Amino acid sequence: MVANTELLRVRSNGWLTGLGNLLGKENRAWWGTRRWLVQGVLWTVVVNGFAAGMVLLMSAQAPQSLGMDLAAFALQLVFQIGLLALGIGAIVLVQDAIISERQLGVTEWLLSKPVSRPAYFLSKLLANGLGVLVMLVGLQGALGYGLVSLVGGQPFAVSSYLVGIAGLAVHTLFYLALTLLLGVLTCDRMKLLGISLGSLLGGMLITRFMGVFGLLTPWSLGDTLPYAVMGTVLPVPIWATIGVTAVLAVTFVAVAIFKFQRLEF
Repeated sequence: MVANTELLRVRSNGWLTGLGNLLGKENRAWWGTRRWLVQGVLWTVVVNGFAAGMVLLMSAQAPQSLGMDLAAFALQLVFQIGLLALGIGAIVLVQDAIISERQLGVTEWLLSKPVSRPAYFLSKLLANGLGVLVMLVGLQGALGYGLVSLVGGQPFAVSSYLVGIAGLAVHTLFYLALTLLLGVLTCDRMKLLGISLGSLLGGMLITRFMGVFGLLTPWSLGDTLPYAVMGTVLPVPIWATIGVTAVLAVTFVAVAIFKFQRLEF
């Protein structure tokens, strides 16, 4: 007879058992509350608000003939600020997604139900990934496009701008996946934040000493992505950098699922 204080683990053969219910729970945390509104307003101020302020300051000091230069300046600001700020945003938003539930015993309780471990992890990834892509990347990208087009006096080339959005999206998801992986590997928030934020901030500095190889890493996007959007020829094609970043993000997810299935609760 099992003691009342213990949980009976339900055995299920389905690899994604319980994913639908868990996704509903995670999505309600985003869209059933004011979280989406708060995040939208917050990152609008941080990314496009700051970029617009810098453009206004520059335009007050520059002659009218520098309109196209101001558009390039605005474009560079949107993506450089966006890559850094939204990377931090992804880290902050999911830093507690797994750790807090592990510490409170929620994870163990959920896994005692007809819920598979991969489904538990993927529900965190998919729900938070959707929220981040819509309210951080999508919203800020759209507002940034409006800012750049307004400053330039004409609509910016959509196809070129979408290259930047692709890089911004993959870069943001890279840090979301990394942070979720760290939530599986450790219950120490300080370690999680130290590694994830250290990677974001320190990586940008390290790539300066890696030569051409550094251009293939996610940390080079802050320097290369704005120029790629403007059509500048780079030593390494921007799609190669975006592709490497995407592969690393998928690798983080695979490793996280592998390790999570072997955790002892």
